[in-house]
Amino acid sequence: MVKKVINNGKKNVEIIRQTEKKIILKKKMRLIIFLYLATCCFQIQLFATQVVAFYNCENFYDTTNQIIVNDEEFLPNSAKGYSASRYAQKTGQLSKVLFGLGQLGNKEGLALLGVAEIENQYVLEKVIQSNALKKYQYKYIHFNSMDPRGIDVALIYQPRFFSPYQYKSYSLKDANHFQDYATRDILLVKGQLQQQWVYVLVNHWPSRRGGSNLAKKNRIWAATTCKRIMDSIHLVDPNAYWIVMGDFNDNPTNKSLRTLGLDNPFLPLYKQGQGSLAFRDSWNLFDQILVSRNWATAKPTLTNYKSIIYKTTDMVENQGKYAGYPKRTWNGDQFRGGYSDHFPVALIFKPNLTGNPLK
Repeated sequence: MVKKVINNGKKNVEIIRQTEKKIILKKKMRLIIFLYLATCCFQIQLFATQVVAFYNCENFYDTTNQIIVNDEEFLPNSAKGYSASRYAQKTGQLSKVLFGLGQLGNKEGLALLGVAEIENQYVLEKVIQSNALKKYQYKYIHFNSMDPRGIDVALIYQPRFFSPYQYKSYSLKDANHFQDYATRDILLVKGQLQQQWVYVLVNHWPSRRGGSNLAKKNRIWAATTCKRIMDSIHLVDPNAYWIVMGDFNDNPTNKSLRTLGLDNPFLPLYKQGQGSLAFRDSWNLFDQILVSRNWATAKPTLTNYKSIIYKTTDMVENQGKYAGYPKRTWNGDQFRGGYSDHFPVALIFKPNLTGNPLK
C-alpha cells in the first residue's frame, strides 16, 4: 500500500516535470518565432525602397478664422463659401493622392513628404488622421511663417523610415529683402532616412505673379539663402547628403535652381516637355526634388533615385479648355472639387546593394 502511494507520487512528479519542459519548450519556440519575425520585418524595412515626395496642396485651409493671418477668403461666409463639407472634400482628395504616392516602391507608404500651401498644424492633423492614411502613423514638422496669407511649408514623415534629429526654419527677410511683406520660410530638417543621415530643405519660393523683375530677384535671393544654409552645414559636415525639395516657381533650367549646385533628377523630364503645372497651355516644372552630388559619387546606404511626376486619371481635367491640366480645387471663387493646381513629384530611393538603378 505504501509502495503504491510512493509510485503514484513519483509518477505525479514526473508528469509535472514533463509539463514544465513542454511549457519551457513552447516559450522558447515562441521567442524564436518572435525573433525570426522581428528580423524579417527589420530586413524588409532595411531593404525597402523609400518614397520621398513633394506636393503643393493648393490653399489647404481650415474653416476657422485665424486672427493673425488673412484667411477670410477661405471661410464659410466668404465668396468661396468654404464650408465644412468642402473642407472635408478637400482633405479627402489630398489624402487620396498621398495614399497613392505611398503605393509607389514597396507600397509601404511615404518616407518623407514636403508640402506647401498648408495653413497650420490642424489641417496637417486632419489629413494624416484620415482613414486612408491613419495606419501609417505619419508625423510632421511645421513652423508658422510670417506669410500674410498664412500658407506654410511642412515635412510629413513616417517614423519607421525617418527619424528627425534637428529642425529649424529660416526666414527670407533681412535688411535688404522682404521689408514690405513676408513670404514663406525655408524648413531645414536633419534626420536618418533608414540608416542614412540626410538634410532636407523644404521650400516654397516667391511666385511669378505679375512677372516682374523684382519677383525674379526674390527667387534668386531665396536660392542664395538656400545655398547659404547648405554652406553653413558643410563647414561642420562636409560630406552632408542633401534632399532639397519644393515649389520653386522656377523651372530646372532657370538661374535660381542652377545656383544651388545640386543634381536635378527632374531636368530630363522637363526637357521631355513634362511638367507639374500648366499655364496658358505651356507646362512648367516648378515642383522638384534635388539632391547633392555625393548621392551618385559616394556610397550612401540609399541610392539610385528615380524621378516621377505623379498623376492619376482622376487628378487630370478631362474636358473643356483646361483638359489635361491638373484638376484644381478652385477656379477663382468657383469650387471645382479637384485636388490641386499642381501635380506632386517623387523620388524613389532604394538600398545601395546591387548598384542597379530602378527601371
